[in-house]
Amino acid sequence: MLTSAIIVTLFATVNAFGLFGPSARIASSRLFAQAPKPTFDGTLRMPGEHPETYVLENDNGAKAIVRTHGGNAFTYITADGIEVMGKRKDACDIKEEKIYAGGNPHCFPQFGPGAILQHGFARGMAFIPEERAKKLSFDRMIFKLVATEETRKIWDHNFEYRFDVTLRADCLEWDVIVINLEDKPFDVTLGLHTYLDVSSLKNIKISGPFSGKTKLDRTANTESVASSDEMTISAPTDVLFKNCNGPVTITDTGKGTKTTITQKGYSDVVVWSPYGNDAMGYDKFICVEPVQSSPVSIPPGKFKETKFYQKISCTKL
Repeated sequence: MLTSAIIVTLFATVNAFGLFGPSARIASSRLFAQAPKPTFDGTLRMPGEHPETYVLENDNGAKAIVRTHGGNAFTYITADGIEVMGKRKDACDIKEEKIYAGGNPHCFPQFGPGAILQHGFARGMAFIPEERAKKLSFDRMIFKLVATEETRKIWDHNFEYRFDVTLRADCLEWDVIVINLEDKPFDVTLGLHTYLDVSSLKNIKISGPFSGKTKLDRTANTESVASSDEMTISAPTDVLFKNCNGPVTITDTGKGTKTTITQKGYSDVVVWSPYGNDAMGYDKFICVEPVQSSPVSIPPGKFKETKFYQKISCTKL
């Protein structure tokens, strides 16, 4: 009996200091929440920490690297060792938290021009890595961007912009999803400012379902109807083809490659080149961009997804 009394007294004394009470459990849970946790690559990271870049790999040797800042897949190397994504000569260092002029910047919630900054804010924001899914046939990362105090100062809406970037044996894919977390619709324009590597602009031919489409030449501020399905680049180019969502190919006789850009959801295609701008290294890249240039209404509801898609593949000639 004496022993039992001592134990009860001891427990009461210890509990008075909160070692077994609710405050102790809360402190313990907080300590556990702050403890390092294992990640998919086997390393330990504190909650909220994540790598600056993620490497997607396929067993056939294909590889893509995505940076969390801007959600930019800045390199894609095929199984044949071909670098597909391009970049400007004046692009920042990939480790800098700046907009990267290369790869695949996200233009959201405005492609531009418009009421807010050109091409929106997404390409300059830190995306949140959500999930990694690696299987024999693909390697995928999911990222999202959500409304913050910073984004609301620019565009006052509650949203989720999510994209899945998937490396497959023969292509790289982007599934882009826009979700409206408000109680009424809002409009967006958006696109992917896709940079593609070329040997030289003089060696490439761009082909697509352009003929008969409305063609907006934004360098000359003119509108016409395209008369050909092919184009070459020999001057500064900023052309938007309206309602043109079929595959576009770039044949590069210098690299000996054919690159195909396929899109869904986006209504238009932009071809852009700062031809003659040596500071940008104009001769080593071309931008072929899937774009939704006309405002599209995003319905409210966290389970209502408005979807867009891009796929890039590259094969030898």
